[in-house]
Amino acid sequence: MRIVLFTNISRSYSLYRKNRDRLAQEAPKIEAEGWLFASDTEWTAEWAERFAAADVVLILWMGTGLDNPFLRRAARYMEKRGSRYLILVENAGTDKVSEGFSAEQSRRVWQYFRYDGGENLYQCVLWLGKEFGATPYEPEEPKLLPWHGIWHPAWTEAERCQDQEGYLAAHYTAGRPTVGILFYRTEWLMGDFTYHAALIRAIEAQEMNAIAVFTNTFRNEELDSPTLMDAVNRYFFWGKTQLVDVIVNTMKFSLKAAGTSIEELARLDVPLLEAYTVLGEREAWEKSTAGLDPMEVSIAVSLPEFDGVIHSVPIAARVKDDVGDVTWQVMEERMARLAAKAKKWALLKKKPNKDKKIAIVFHNYPPTNSNIGSAAGLDSPESVRRLLAKMRDAGYTVATIPENSKAFMKLLTDNATNDRRFISAAQVKDAYGHLTAEQYARFFTRLPDAVRTQLTADWGEAPGEVFNYEGDLLIPGTLNGNIFITVQPPRGFGEDPGKILHDPAAAPTHHYIGFYHWLRDLWQADAVVHIGTHGSLEWLPGKGTALSSSCYPDISLGDLPDVYPYWMTIVGEGIQAKRRGAACLISHLSPPMQLSGSYEEIQELEQALDEYVHFRRTQPENLDTLKDIVREKAAACNFGDDIAEGDDFVDYVGRLHNYVTDIKNMQIRTGLHIMGQPPEGENLTEYVAALVRLDNGDIPSLIQLLATEAGYSYDELFADSSRLTPDGITYGMKLDELESKGHALLAFLAARDYDPAAVREALAEPEAADFSDEGRTKLGEVLGYICEAIVPNLRRTVEELTNTVRALSGGYIEPSPAGAPSSGGADLLPTGRNFYGVDPRRLPTPAAWELGKRLGDEVVSQYIADEGRYPEACGIVLWAGANMRSHGQCVAEFFYLMGVRPVWQRPSQRVVGLEVIPLDELKRPRIDVTGRISGLFRDSMPNAIRWMDAAVKLVSELDEADEDNYVRKHVKADAAWLEEQGTEAEAAWTKASYRIFGDPPGAYGAGVGALLESKAWETLDDIAAVYTRWSGTAYGSDALPGDYEPELFRRRMSGLDVTIKNEDNRETNMFSSDDYNAYHGGMIATVRAITGKAPRSYSGDSTDRKRVKVRTVQDEAKRVFRGECMNPKFIEGMKKHGYKGALELANTLAHSYQWDATSKVLEDWMYEKYAEKYALDPAMQEWMRDVNPWALQRMAAVLLEAEKRELWQARPETKEALTRLYMEMEGELEERAEG
Repeated sequence: MRIVLFTNISRSYSLYRKNRDRLAQEAPKIEAEGWLFASDTEWTAEWAERFAAADVVLILWMGTGLDNPFLRRAARYMEKRGSRYLILVENAGTDKVSEGFSAEQSRRVWQYFRYDGGENLYQCVLWLGKEFGATPYEPEEPKLLPWHGIWHPAWTEAERCQDQEGYLAAHYTAGRPTVGILFYRTEWLMGDFTYHAALIRAIEAQEMNAIAVFTNTFRNEELDSPTLMDAVNRYFFWGKTQLVDVIVNTMKFSLKAAGTSIEELARLDVPLLEAYTVLGEREAWEKSTAGLDPMEVSIAVSLPEFDGVIHSVPIAARVKDDVGDVTWQVMEERMARLAAKAKKWALLKKKPNKDKKIAIVFHNYPPTNSNIGSAAGLDSPESVRRLLAKMRDAGYTVATIPENSKAFMKLLTDNATNDRRFISAAQVKDAYGHLTAEQYARFFTRLPDAVRTQLTADWGEAPGEVFNYEGDLLIPGTLNGNIFITVQPPRGFGEDPGKILHDPAAAPTHHYIGFYHWLRDLWQADAVVHIGTHGSLEWLPGKGTALSSSCYPDISLGDLPDVYPYWMTIVGEGIQAKRRGAACLISHLSPPMQLSGSYEEIQELEQALDEYVHFRRTQPENLDTLKDIVREKAAACNFGDDIAEGDDFVDYVGRLHNYVTDIKNMQIRTGLHIMGQPPEGENLTEYVAALVRLDNGDIPSLIQLLATEAGYSYDELFADSSRLTPDGITYGMKLDELESKGHALLAFLAARDYDPAAVREALAEPEAADFSDEGRTKLGEVLGYICEAIVPNLRRTVEELTNTVRALSGGYIEPSPAGAPSSGGADLLPTGRNFYGVDPRRLPTPAAWELGKRLGDEVVSQYIADEGRYPEACGIVLWAGANMRSHGQCVAEFFYLMGVRPVWQRPSQRVVGLEVIPLDELKRPRIDVTGRISGLFRDSMPNAIRWMDAAVKLVSELDEADEDNYVRKHVKADAAWLEEQGTEAEAAWTKASYRIFGDPPGAYGAGVGALLESKAWETLDDIAAVYTRWSGTAYGSDALPGDYEPELFRRRMSGLDVTIKNEDNRETNMFSSDDYNAYHGGMIATVRAITGKAPRSYSGDSTDRKRVKVRTVQDEAKRVFRGECMNPKFIEGMKKHGYKGALELANTLAHSYQWDATSKVLEDWMYEKYAEKYALDPAMQEWMRDVNPWALQRMAAVLLEAEKRELWQARPETKEALTRLYMEMEGELEERAEG
């Protein structure tokens, strides 16, 4: 009787193999064989023979249903042969998982395996032999062993594992911090405690107690097994007294998904850390630039974050013996790091607040006084000012609370900062923080050899020259009681611009790591708070995940607890801060938002257009005069190059009207968020209006519902805004009227403080008088959602501050999803939570696939309209954040353009394969796509990279004509070119198939922003060279950085007809950050430099999932410029935020200029408008001189640089005024610095 077990669970495989010798002696008529396979194992004839040779097949699969190609193939094979088999897998759904087993027989086998352990497995084999082979051996019943208990290297007896009292008497010291450890029951049954013992000893070496508890993650109702929380409540408490101060979980996947509620974890109110084993060998992990493989990223990092894990650390690596059994090799240094980190988190709970020393770090890019607190969307100075007040209320030692943000910034800039242009000798002398050469040397000598070698090669002998004042490294900052308020050091590229081209993965400076060493080890901070989105720590060179002691984020931060308030919309970068910066994220709200509306020249044009439309119906004889007025107003708006008049004036008026309507109804930012400050009054009404402008799941859009009930199509109102309604107003005016009705309903609720009881009253208001029964029901749903969910959640914005303080007290911060609340994501509120990302195995989701298809169709249609033919090659920028928010829309577009679609497993929705879309279904050629992935995409979405590479290979191998398959056409051409260069045929085809390019190992970014900021460039060729250096690393089926392939990358860029970057929300835009231009603008500049002409470049907009749009980059730039940058709502909104508002205005101008440098998006009149409104307006100058004079000087400098580089031809008087302003500010700032 031959019984064969196939499994992907190494522990079960090892147990099964260990039973073979015993079976040979005690049950020789049964032959037991075991085979281990993996998710990427390919079905072969050899595997078929193994299955065919078995009398009974058991497949134990850790997964969900038949979610693996090998598994499905094996099931089909056994079904065809009529084999007796049972697949032991959870959540099989409708998948067929057995043949020849009755329900009772299946239940019995399951019971043996769920009770687990070597003895139960042995008895299961005996039972199978007797049941199906009539063997003479009598099996025992499944034996239940303890479901949970305590283990310790000195507390190993199984019969004592549930003796909590005895364990505490022997191994618990009152008053010490206590770490609770969770590990799998299966590991206890296996008896290999290699890493468990080491972890406990590492914790005890930190003078802490360890309570290590084994348990299952989920409850089996059939077996009536206890829950994980049953074990937690039994062993982590003594009576009603909680014993643990921090929990280290070594179990992978998600506790929440296994049935443990977040509410139960929240009641424990302790930090949750993750310690995981690496599935490869230690040497492979040490050499790896990724750290983990794609599956490990999912199960060991991504999924535990759903539980509220702060930080994940590898603690042991897998070792296989000659027969394939698995043991563990301990990573001692990583365990020590985890234990030290756990202790510092635990001490935050125990140490009195008055004695805690907290470092508050402002980001500062570029590292000048104009940009202190460079946190996207956040009024960082005011937020920190309020945080200081909250901390003082909580008992922290805070000497003073500045009166306002202006006083706060004066306090900071009166002390040393990163801006060495204005550091005085007195500031150096009086600086609180100095790191002596001797102190740094002692720290430096403890670093790994490779790190010391790189630091010395990149920045010279320690302590380097950066921020070196007479041998000491200066630590800028201001001491306020026990709070040290400081600025994050410069990354280093500004110190040596040559590194931008030659060394994207350059080490941070000696000063950078010395800064954190001083905070942690010399000043002895208890925790650090990084303020806002985002700094540079988490982007330093090193592994993508599973960092080692040679990774610069780990070197810098060390064991310091890191609390990190972060914009909820920028989810991808936040996840990077969590995984590489060990951050406890505290999500904060998006800035206030409104519709752009019309203003100044645009408002005058709109009035003229409305008048023309009315006169055309009522007074056609007076149209000539109005035509001239329309032309005059359109010219004043500089619409001449964008909307040509043509021969049909009525059509011209329609196009103008549609454009103005689009601008008016564009969502813009009207200020900055302040941590802990909920929207109030009219700001709350506007915020609520923004959150219900689009559908929120099943809750309909308010404005679209109003349009429907008024008898109009919302889309038609937009698409034909100059059309007149029966009552004689334009469709554009009807939109305004509907917006007013919506605001009236919101105002009605606001007047009643959004009491849910007011919803019924609101339905009786005139705005809802003519609603249908169905419409009234839907309106009640919208208004009820506002009162019962949106407003209560917005009011919980106060938790951003309270939870920051809570985290600093070692509390648990509840996890949450994240994304853009105004893009149909109101359910992502409230803020103040520790947000997580997505399961990368599910990208793209079916919904994202539909979005990607529409985006792809829009790109193709737009290109055909522009060029009259299909594009052959497209370049697409793939960011992790956008794909986390949209669940993979850009990945889906990549597939769809090539004519490939994902295959999903049901019900898990994981992508498990690809299939070709037939040409007769696709109805167009397969378009060649080159993806430029970000470093964060590389780290967090390796599965997507593998599938994209598979898509390229799949399509390139199709037997189709060149005119139908541009992928194959170009791969053939590139392979031939490579062979001409001397590459062997097989390698040439492989290289010619590369379509995923990104950063070199350890690097992040595109280099272009740093280059432009450094001013160390002359021509497009310089920009292209940097972009190529940062983007030319090829990625293949293993999702790991391959070779640097600059010529291949340039060849791909030279063939691009189209470049694409998609935006999925309107809370940020292309001028919000220099990253947009660095990635997309850098690609455009590279194509321009190589080919001498610009590609068609598009910005996809999926903000409204029902109305996907594609615009040219130039059109999008003008849209943002007109709708936001020049809008008084935006400008005045920023002015309310003093220093930080001025910083934002200066950055908006700088980012616009950088886009123009790469992509020619600004015209002369736009520069003139920036000069007029931002730099030369007397009232603006007076305000900026008062709140942020450095930002005013920066504006003048940017505009003058653009003129010098001939990006615009400034009017002589404008140039003269800017030059004079720059010189004046130079003098004023020098005088200010001198005191």
